Amino acid sequence: MERSGRPDGKTYCFGDYRFIPDRQLLMLRDNPLRVGSRALDLLHVLVSHPGEVVGKDELMSFAWPDTFVHQGNLKVNIAALRRALPRTASGLSCIATVTGRGYRFVAPLRTYGGDQPQHSFDPANASTRELPRLPHVVGRDDVVAELAGRLPESRLLTVVGPAGVGKTTVAVAAARSLLDQYRDGVCFVDLAAIGDPQLVDATIAASLGIGGKWANTLAGIVEALHGHEMLLVLDNCEHVLSTASAIAEHLTLALPGLHIIATSREPLRSRSESAYRLSPLPYPDEHSGENRTGALTFPAVQLFVRRANEACGYQLDDADGPVVAAICRRLDGIALAIELAASRLPALKPATLLGLLEHSFEPLVASSGGTPPRHQTLLATLDWSYQLLSKDEARLLRLLSVFSASFSLFDVIGVTDHIGRSIEEIATCTESLAAKSLLSAVHDAGGPRYRLLDSTRCFVAERLDRSGEAADARSSHARYLLRLFERAEAEWQWRPRNEWTASYAPRTNDLRKAVDWTFGDGAQPEVGVRLTSAAIPLWDELSTVAESRRRVERALQSAEALSRCNPAVKMKLIASYASGLNFSDHLGPEADAAWTEANRLAREIDNVDYQLRTLWGLGILQSFTGRHRQAIATLGQFAQLAGREDDRRAVAEGERVRLTAVFYRGDVRRAHYDLKRLARDHATTAKRSGVARFQIDRFVSIRVALAITAWVVGDRGEATAALQDALDHSLALDHAVSHSNALAQAALPIAFWSGEIEIARLHVTALARNLKLREISIWRPVCRFYEGAVGSMDGDSEGVDTMRLAMEQLIANNFLVRVPIYLTILAEASLRHGRIALARDSLSAALDRADRQGEHWSRPELLRVRGMLQRLDGDLSGASETLLLAAETARESGSLFFRLRATTALAELWADADRHAAAAELLSTVCAEFDDVLPCMNVVKARQLLEALGRRNIALRTGL
Repeated sequence: MERSGRPDGKTYCFGDYRFIPDRQLLMLRDNPLRVGSRALDLLHVLVSHPGEVVGKDELMSFAWPDTFVHQGNLKVNIAALRRALPRTASGLSCIATVTGRGYRFVAPLRTYGGDQPQHSFDPANASTRELPRLPHVVGRDDVVAELAGRLPESRLLTVVGPAGVGKTTVAVAAARSLLDQYRDGVCFVDLAAIGDPQLVDATIAASLGIGGKWANTLAGIVEALHGHEMLLVLDNCEHVLSTASAIAEHLTLALPGLHIIATSREPLRSRSESAYRLSPLPYPDEHSGENRTGALTFPAVQLFVRRANEACGYQLDDADGPVVAAICRRLDGIALAIELAASRLPALKPATLLGLLEHSFEPLVASSGGTPPRHQTLLATLDWSYQLLSKDEARLLRLLSVFSASFSLFDVIGVTDHIGRSIEEIATCTESLAAKSLLSAVHDAGGPRYRLLDSTRCFVAERLDRSGEAADARSSHARYLLRLFERAEAEWQWRPRNEWTASYAPRTNDLRKAVDWTFGDGAQPEVGVRLTSAAIPLWDELSTVAESRRRVERALQSAEALSRCNPAVKMKLIASYASGLNFSDHLGPEADAAWTEANRLAREIDNVDYQLRTLWGLGILQSFTGRHRQAIATLGQFAQLAGREDDRRAVAEGERVRLTAVFYRGDVRRAHYDLKRLARDHATTAKRSGVARFQIDRFVSIRVALAITAWVVGDRGEATAALQDALDHSLALDHAVSHSNALAQAALPIAFWSGEIEIARLHVTALARNLKLREISIWRPVCRFYEGAVGSMDGDSEGVDTMRLAMEQLIANNFLVRVPIYLTILAEASLRHGRIALARDSLSAALDRADRQGEHWSRPELLRVRGMLQRLDGDLSGASETLLLAAETARESGSLFFRLRATTALAELWADADRHAAAAELLSTVCAEFDDVLPCMNVVKARQLLEALGRRNIALRTGL
């Protein structure tokens, strides 16, 4: 390179700088800068060849002609230039070093003057500017409208989102909607076709249809577009991000009539940029989309159905509704993935496609030859993003695939302590992955939470396995969760339940994954045993009874690991196992043995909390299996220990169970009185609920017991209020065990006794739903029994058989509490349907069970049904005596409601025997005890009978 000796008349502009070589002048705005002549000579060479590599020898021969100088002089002058010149938008110097070769000027440059040819922009000749033809946009009308509305104010608008989410689709749709607003139209530039950032400006120029060449292409674009009004769409900027950002910034500043809408997987980070983060299409959750109508309310399903219809004429029906909803859920609402899945329907049925997608995303291969190669499979789209990552970013992304659900930055730091990076580096990488849309980020009060889309997680998990890092990553994940849940176990003692569950409930999938790994491929059973033990409070708070029992049982089977663990861990596992047995479908000797062993371990290590828990659990088991006298004795020990420790909350739990057993033993009046006192003492819901300590929320359990006793003693108002409190609070807690207990123990019998069959039907449905979601096996036969009882009340004779089979199951399960009263209800239903033999057998079994179990609370009902059978047999005298005994037994125990039923049956009998006056006198005494505030079939029936008896007595006295 030689000096020409002639001035070229050019001025070079970059940023706020102007360089005039002919005057050896470098200016920042209107201020000249003091820079040496040699440095300015070097700058002249570089700006004359923008973007090109200029060798060291060429630079030195230009700045020091015919003179030998050391390369150190070149470095010194380049350094001086760098100090004087601005940095690019990405923070880099305007002059880039090309190792081993030389230097390159990389800042956007405008060149004026000289003999540079001028080029004009003619919209009519820009044939390459045409927007691509895309399929009809589905589910994005609001997004397109918002983008179109924001663009006039935000002259540089970037649509940001993960791979395949539909960025190009919405950008093109928004641009198409704005065609009339730009005098010179819209130009679409596809940057995915280039791999070299230096070609960005040339690609834009080619898309604009501008011919000729410039020393500086960007300056030529500015000159060509000067005075024009148009919209530029820069599509797929992520792989040329810095250059695209600098060029977009420069163009919007230099051209007032130009607006730009860009698409990228991360923001351009330009000063004038407005970013719009595009979310996946809304899709049904697990409880939505159960039929065609419900599924089609979601844009993701709408897109799937439309593309499938275009592919093969597919029409969604009710049967496929849940399947298509599940496909869209599996694909996280990612538009590209949904379109690729829909294209498979000509060859696969939806159910088959869903089954394949549950295991792999490989079926998502485009069938259209017009699809860009990087969009022909979902995995290719993901690989496009993955290949753009730095080494550290890629490693962190692989590691994050161990998370099954959302996670915080603290979680990320917790699982990366083995990779040798500082917290600051980990935080920076995490933020970068979120910016690149490889992590979905949402912000809550605790800060950002991140999540990998399922498709991304599967992709990088495969890369994790292939890298050889999987074992270390999953071990780190399991050990982090162990630390986390051991901390959670301690926090459970003092944190409010809603806060505690909100913190730890989202981690259940990660917990399952880690526990399975420790007992499986990870072969770290010691970690698995401890992690299972620490997770017990969460499983109890979430009512995941069956899962807790299975996992605890698996931990207990790891005998070798268990022998090396802390005795407290073993105690907790056995106690949890016993608790699970209390809710199982069979209450056998194994449950007694488990509670006894856990109690022994608690005493051995002097753990008072677990001594109380195990005594309470054993007392519940004894009551459930009809051993009420033993339960009262066990709860007596509990009360002594709780009182000695001054544990007021525990005292209340034990007292509630003991009083329930007292009620079953027949002292209804005293149980009700003491339960009212207990409810007053615990009149408000506890901020720190004791759910996971004693299986059921204390506020709920006390009111369930109070509701049933209040109804039996005849206080319907108190019973109804207590029941409603129990149902409302258990629902507010979202604790299925507490809610199921309230339904089965109080809501269903009260609805049945009050004659509110529709309410009983709703309660049966609610209980069945709970049992389906949470597998609380113990209540299944009870639910079936009341389902049959409701059917029998509706006149369905098969309801009686349903009740009978449920009774057989209850007895086989050894779940014997209330079996006498259930058998009595079955006997009465059998009578209504003319099945006399079954009625006799049921009543006989009820009498036997009541005597053996000491469930004397049910005796008035048993006697009432016996009297009804005696009347049916024609033994009117025997029936009268039995019904009188039923009423008297009810009076002595304080069971006013049962007394009303027995007295009504006796009054009917006497009325048929023409003892109208005696019947009226008998019935009026009991009816006077009830008000008319709340509806009750039995009260209405008694009052109607009393009125009829009154009219009959008047008629007899008057001779009419």
